[in-house]
Amino acid sequence: MSDIRDDVLIDFEAVFGHSAAGVWSAPGRLTLLGTSDSPDTDAELAIAINRRTVLAAASRPDRTVRIASALVDELVTVELDELATAQIAGWSRTALAIVHEVMQTSADSSALAGVDVFIDTTVPVGAGLGSSAALEAALALALTDLWNLGAQVAQLPHHPDAAASVFALDDHALVRFEGETRPEPLPLDWQTAALELLVIDTDAPTADALETTAADDEVRRTLHTVTENQRVRDAALAIRDETPRLLGALLDASHVSLRDDYGITTTEVDLAAETATAAGALGARMLGRPFSGVVVALVDTDTASRVRVAIDGAFAEHAMGQPTVEAFSPSMGALRDR
Repeated sequence: MSDIRDDVLIDFEAVFGHSAAGVWSAPGRLTLLGTSDSPDTDAELAIAINRRTVLAAASRPDRTVRIASALVDELVTVELDELATAQIAGWSRTALAIVHEVMQTSADSSALAGVDVFIDTTVPVGAGLGSSAALEAALALALTDLWNLGAQVAQLPHHPDAAASVFALDDHALVRFEGETRPEPLPLDWQTAALELLVIDTDAPTADALETTAADDEVRRTLHTVTENQRVRDAALAIRDETPRLLGALLDASHVSLRDDYGITTTEVDLAAETATAAGALGARMLGRPFSGVVVALVDTDTASRVRVAIDGAFAEHAMGQPTVEAFSPSMGALRDR
């Protein structure tokens, strides 16, 4: 099996006709509890996952930016001086927005050179696992290095959703309480505890929120936010006390709140969460909000296979499409690989 870091170097040279200056990568992220949507009011417990966006990059002698991806047969070209006004659509929008944002941190952006970038990823796209955050973190770090801007620029302070992809330590979770900007690392040591995470992608269409009056809707969603913030605090305490199995009950309670208070789960998501727990998972919840078809389950390593079989059987019994089930583990944040 080839190494994706070798692949991006080879593909970079094939597309651009010269060698890359280096390889940078960043992980996707998985929100176990809470959300990064509104950092002023919402807490979050997250991990970086062992799936990464990897890119090769090099400076150019002019001010042209060229970006290519292994996922799309297209080469996007734009001038640095046109980024502020360019009408950018499609897959390259996130990447070029980060180029523009990092460029603006320079004391003299007119002196910056253009760049060539080739991107590949093992982060599932569109599954709520931080594929955009991984791209933002990897590209910000690459540009910071190529343009000699200093480490603080690569921390993406205006992108709370990318915090896990930026700051994560290997085998750690990251907790951020409401009103805070930078998360705190918490050691997990799940290998010793024989725990792992299963991510169940039902590939189900998103759901509409439950029909309620505006006032009732606001009350219910506020209730979810308040109780979810407390669950994040309880989870952080459990991790600090080296009792990570207690996270299972918190995941279950979070899913119930997302279903009953926030009103955003689907039949498929509920089936996946309930089946996983019934088959021995310590807990399970819908991943992300507002509307996701993905569930994360915390399982003992020796029960993971049983949970997988139960999920497949339940979806077959209900004549639903077979979900994808993958195991994920905590990973290191953004770094320069080569």
